[in-house]
Amino acid sequence: MKIDVCFTPNDFTSKDYYGYHAVVIDVLRATTSIATACANGCQCVIPVKTVEEAFSLKAKNPDAVLAGERSGLLIPGFNLGNSPFEYTKDQIYGKTIVMTTTNGTLALNKVAAAQKIYVMAFANAASIVTALHQAQENTIIVCAGSEGKFSLEDALCAGLAADCLSHEAKLSDTALAAQAMYRDFAADLFARVSQSSHADYLCNIGFEKDVALCLKQDTIAVVPVFAANAITA
Repeated sequence: MKIDVCFTPNDFTSKDYYGYHAVVIDVLRATTSIATACANGCQCVIPVKTVEEAFSLKAKNPDAVLAGERSGLLIPGFNLGNSPFEYTKDQIYGKTIVMTTTNGTLALNKVAAAQKIYVMAFANAASIVTALHQAQENTIIVCAGSEGKFSLEDALCAGLAADCLSHEAKLSDTALAAQAMYRDFAADLFARVSQSSHADYLCNIGFEKDVALCLKQDTIAVVPVFAANAITA
């Protein structure tokens, strides 16, 4: 089994990873919210690239819940933003969620041709690592990043996965780098990640509790899988 890491979606090309399984990470906050929604019993999450696509799907399925953000904030006309605190059973149980975010849903659609696609955050890291261990397939971990740029928290989450699988997998150079970063930061994750640009931005617009929640490890036992345009547990 090989483990590779793309630090941004721009580093991913389908031809380079043909036949690979893929893991998409957007710790702050899309993949944390998706894992929370799946754990709380949503029917599925449909990740789309644009606000227009989301409204179009809503028109075809009036019972769908519109969710997501632009610049970290609730999109006008949407039901939910991108805070994992919003994805409660009362809000989403049994519902189809149509989601569009600045980074995470774009990354998911970028890897849509992969053989199997998992959605990972710190919150469900152990469950995803277990699934990868059981699958024993070559895997590319794609960090959503921030508007095409490197994001520290996504790289560290990738590093956690690489570290957990390092005893049985061949790690690429980028996976080794992610592993080294994770090992360096793990003991003081919140304090150090809070200094990152995206975490700092979210804290400044009132989402400090989101940042703290998203950096907690193994709080949800769920394996969200993206297939046929929808994410299900």
